[in-house]
Amino acid sequence: DYVGDNNIEVSQMGDVMRAAGINPTNEQLQKSQVGIDKDHSKRIGFRRFLPVFETVKRELDAKNTTQQDYICGLSEFDRDVTGLLYTADLRANLIRRGEKLNDSEVTEMFKGLEDDKGMIRYKDLVAKLHETSKLLEMQQ
Repeated sequence: DYVGDNNIEVSQMGDVMRAAGINPTNEQLQKSQVGIDKDHSKRIGFRRFLPVFETVKRELDAKNTTQQDYICGLSEFDRDVTGLLYTADLRANLIRRGEKLNDSEVTEMFKGLEDDKGMIRYKDLVAKLHETSKLLEMQQ
């Protein structure tokens, strides 16, 4: 804030985000700035900046999560350290917690991965989901 009005130039949003520890691309910055300067002052305050910052940070965090991060998270449910999880337990968690999925979404996710004992190799699940997300990104 060079003016002293507790605002920053819209053009400084990237610099402020980088100073706060995230590294958005120019495309993400341009996308995030659409509609932000409604009064055409070219300056924004903290209240308008914070939601934009949080959105960009969430997007970056999601993209930076690796397959190994997911495998590590799922391994916490692997009681016997076999690399396998009960699909019924995993299904129940996916349907009831966090960003809830419906039963048909979980069925599609598990298709071809469940063994005859009702188990799923979670490394294979993560690999399948990662490949699916890459295909979806290419279609966009």
